[in-house]
Amino acid sequence: MKYVFVSDIHGSVEGLRKVIDIYKKENVDKLVILGDTASSMNAEDNRELAQMLNGMKNNVEVIRGNCDTISFEEMLDFEMYDMDILYINGKFVTITHGHYYNAYNLPENHGEIFIQGHTHIPMLAKQNGLILANPGSITRPRGTDLRCYILIDESKICLKTLDGKTIKELTF
Repeated sequence: MKYVFVSDIHGSVEGLRKVIDIYKKENVDKLVILGDTASSMNAEDNRELAQMLNGMKNNVEVIRGNCDTISFEEMLDFEMYDMDILYINGKFVTITHGHYYNAYNLPENHGEIFIQGHTHIPMLAKQNGLILANPGSITRPRGTDLRCYILIDESKICLKTLDGKTIKELTF
């Protein structure tokens, strides 16, 4: 199975459209948004984002970020979580936004791969046998001008730019 992970859309309808294009282009099974999907300022954009996500509700998971509002969550036809553990291609993958748990404050029972958002800084590293990843922000990157996503397939995890260029990859 193939999964794509993005984070920190912050209400950008155009950003979500790009993410959905990546989802289709990469032929992924599931899209995971690691929080801060909604805008705290624009209810109209939030409605459009919710409609787009509801249209693919069987193939999307949205983690709750510190900027996501209750009103946005109520527009969704599925539940948001603060953290989840997925089993992807034989690996346990912990996903969260990053404002509670992060690469510097791991939850006690984390998986072999830990993926977070929140910092807006893309990262892929292996540390003490644990893979740490962050797709950064597709709309407001920090520390770089790269807008990235994370892709997991059967044999590797990749950090890629929105145009599909691989920045870094780690094989399993």
